[in-house]
Amino acid sequence: MFIDPGLEAFSVWAAGPLAAVTDRSWPRDGSRVWELASASGERFFLKQHQSPWFHEREVTAYRLWAPSLETGRAPRLQAADPGLRAVLITALPGRIARGPHISEADEPEIHRQAGMLLRRLHSASTATAVPGTGRVAARAEEHITRAGALLSQEDAELIRYHAARLPETAQRLPAVPTHGDAQPKNFLWDPGSRRVALIDFERAEPGLAVRDLVRLQHGAWNGRPSLHDAFLDGYGRALTADEESALRHLAALDAVSAIWWARRTATRTS
Repeated sequence: MFIDPGLEAFSVWAAGPLAAVTDRSWPRDGSRVWELASASGERFFLKQHQSPWFHEREVTAYRLWAPSLETGRAPRLQAADPGLRAVLITALPGRIARGPHISEADEPEIHRQAGMLLRRLHSASTATAVPGTGRVAARAEEHITRAGALLSQEDAELIRYHAARLPETAQRLPAVPTHGDAQPKNFLWDPGSRRVALIDFERAEPGLAVRDLVRLQHGAWNGRPSLHDAFLDGYGRALTADEESALRHLAALDAVSAIWWARRTATRTS
């Protein structure tokens, strides 16, 4: 076994006797994920969250919002233990939708279905007014400081510009359930059934719908407008002018956060 006794006991209680445990953690600090095969032949994933914040959000998403995606379009929560910060979820067929095993010809369909699923997620509960973007904007100055010399003065002022305007733009938009880390590494593609599922909801929370487009717009879609168009086809509508503005603001703040994170990671590994 590759899990400690507490996690093993939780897994056996929720899934029954285990036949195999395989470490599936991401190669980064704090990632703790295992694939479990039960003695009865069922497959599950065990995940231990880094913080109560992540645990609460993932459990909430699986209980309240993921069921709106249709059976097989997201894992099902089998059990949760807040003391261990652990969840056991069902395994789905398919592989992560990035890497050489993904055919370029399949990518538009993957992004079309991702758009369809995110639209369902964003409609999973009644939208509320004034999403909580204040926390995101307030952390901009902290990230600018931590990025240090990696940011020019001009870049820092540009970040401050977007941070100052995000709350005003957000006032005109509703808060909806969001995934929080929508990108191909959290899309599961099954080439046999040609179906996409969403995974990894630990950053899910109410927010602006375009929160889920930031890492796609400046990641998988960069230089590939066909994937952007396929996503919006699945999403079922174009973005409003306010959403386009909010997307630019959020992208700037996400960029400075990524710069700070990269600097911290490089420092730890040097």
